Amino acid sequence: MPTKLLFVDDDADLLASFKRLLPRHWQTVTADSPKLALELLHNQEPFAVIVSDMQMPGMNGIELLNRSKEISPDTVRILLTGHADLHTAIAAVNTGDIFRFLTKPCEGDILVSALHSAIGQYQLVVAERELLEETLMGIVRVLSQILGLVNPAAQGRANRMRRFCKHIASRMHLPKPWQYEMAALLSQLGCLTIPPAVMASALAGRELSPTERQMLEQHPVSGAKLLLRIPRMEHIAGMVAEQNTVRNDGTAPRELAVNNPELLGAQILRLTAALDLLLTPGLAPDRALAQLRGQHDIHHPELVEALSDFDFGLDNMVSLRVHPRELTTSMVLDEDLCTRDGQLLATRGERITEPLLAGIDNYSRSIGLREPVAVLVSLLDYEVPAG
Repeated sequence: MPTKLLFVDDDADLLASFKRLLPRHWQTVTADSPKLALELLHNQEPFAVIVSDMQMPGMNGIELLNRSKEISPDTVRILLTGHADLHTAIAAVNTGDIFRFLTKPCEGDILVSALHSAIGQYQLVVAERELLEETLMGIVRVLSQILGLVNPAAQGRANRMRRFCKHIASRMHLPKPWQYEMAALLSQLGCLTIPPAVMASALAGRELSPTERQMLEQHPVSGAKLLLRIPRMEHIAGMVAEQNTVRNDGTAPRELAVNNPELLGAQILRLTAALDLLLTPGLAPDRALAQLRGQHDIHHPELVEALSDFDFGLDNMVSLRVHPRELTTSMVLDEDLCTRDGQLLATRGERITEPLLAGIDNYSRSIGLREPVAVLVSLLDYEVPAG
């Protein structure tokens, strides 16, 4: 993909000269007004560099570049200015808002050299951000797998919640949808401190003692404290911490917090956890959603409706009983998976994953499993037995 540059100036002749001057392997886009420039920033793929004139009708160059930073923070900003605006331009550069300023008229070789430097800076910023995102996702995957080893029931719930969160974010066109999926995967991290048997009892809908209920109520705060030790995870930690928060009257905030990602994430986690708690013992999805609709003082109706067309996959699944060595990642457990001595490995409704398969193999060869294992498999993956 060619490097994209955006030039903004109310002088059409100057914009045309930029296009003639710059190398063809750069994709040069021009805008003759700040308004058009902002529209382009909103509607097109990210620009590596934006170059703006200082004096333009309606909005000056510094204002435009500051607005562009809000829309496309990675884009490198260059200001073209006359000598009369020199002090203003220097101040803008010194505050860190602008990468470089060039005085008009600007010679071609100076402009091209500045653009090369700006493109290099853009590539560096993007590479660092992508590395950070990959590192964070790696940390999330490791934490999720650790949770699965210590408390498989909690990991199973987190994985199911992630699927619900992904659907809600897509249906509601939420910005940065990945953050809600990440929050779901880490929503049960505090369950590392909860005995697996207690977690299994909770998911099965069995009566819990006051001490056990207190453990479950406190796990979001415990998980959030762990996440706050990881740089750039503050927003995710906020979602996790507030997922069980209610008001003094026993209800959750009724307003949909569309302008507060942390609170919105907590509302989504609260809903998806409640849905999973209803589904795990075997309640039909339509009945589960009906119950949640009746709890409008706790769950926002718009969030519940976003799940109305979620594909629970039950209509296209066939139930089988298989030997542990026949389990594959295309299967979903149709009952709790336990060792021969009753230790819970995974809960009903959990999808088989590679880490879970590895654990199943180890337990099968040592302690042994209760078998056959009841699973659901898609009709597309189902093979009719020969004979």
